[in-house]
Amino acid sequence: MTNKGQWYPGSMARALNVLRQDIKIIDLVVELLDARIPVSSRNPVLRELLQGKKHLVLLHKADRAEDNITEKWLAYFKDMDQQAMSFSVQNKKYLKNFLQFIKTEEENLRPGRIRRPLRMMFVGIPNVGKSTLINHFVHKAVTRTGNQPGVTKGRQWIKITPGLELLDTPGILWPKITESSTWPLAAVGAMPPSRLDQQGIALWLLDIYKGKGKEDLLSKRYGEFNFSSSEKMLEQIGTAHGCLQTAGQVDLERASALVLKDFQAGSLGRLTLEEPPENFNEQHEE
Repeated sequence: MTNKGQWYPGSMARALNVLRQDIKIIDLVVELLDARIPVSSRNPVLRELLQGKKHLVLLHKADRAEDNITEKWLAYFKDMDQQAMSFSVQNKKYLKNFLQFIKTEEENLRPGRIRRPLRMMFVGIPNVGKSTLINHFVHKAVTRTGNQPGVTKGRQWIKITPGLELLDTPGILWPKITESSTWPLAAVGAMPPSRLDQQGIALWLLDIYKGKGKEDLLSKRYGEFNFSSSEKMLEQIGTAHGCLQTAGQVDLERASALVLKDFQAGSLGRLTLEEPPENFNEQHEE
């Protein structure tokens, strides 16, 4: 699936080393997870670094995840004594709740800061939406955004208000990613496409839509087609959308890239790829 020999970019290793130093002067860390993959989008290296730091988890892109499962994840984090919130830049309620949380923390931490602004840091994997959130947060494009992993190249201090400063950081993955996490990370666009089996990922994603009985979401985007198998579905998507080779055969790589692009953009409806542990769900549903 990936080039496991030398996949980990040196830029991420250097960014992690810088993060280790920067986090020492931070008052509040906001960790962004993709609401569709809260397990796979959580960098295990950060857990050690965040020990002893005020810490909020944002389940970002919640507008692309299934609401009922997101609520289960929030209950899960609460049970783990971890503050967590749903978030999407498209939802004013989420933004209001987040701003209120920041205001409260600024007031709570002020006595120990001796006339300096609250220092806040956003951390997360590539393409989780940190830059988009910052741009929305300050109402202007202060950082670059894009759909490719790692668009934010370096550290940036951003003055939000006289009492609040924000340190933006590049998206960071970790050197040893398990196979079970690689597929979800690839599906949401957190890994370089050149390193991936896009056709395998697209078929895996289509299987999940079928398994959850959400074929209607695919039909809304691609039109009615045969749901007998994911392979057939991918061929028909390619045919219907002009992903053809010169000989008239379906270009499955182009069709796969289309499916992944649409999923990452939220054009295939709401779908969550990971749920909390089953025993936890059973405990909270009794």
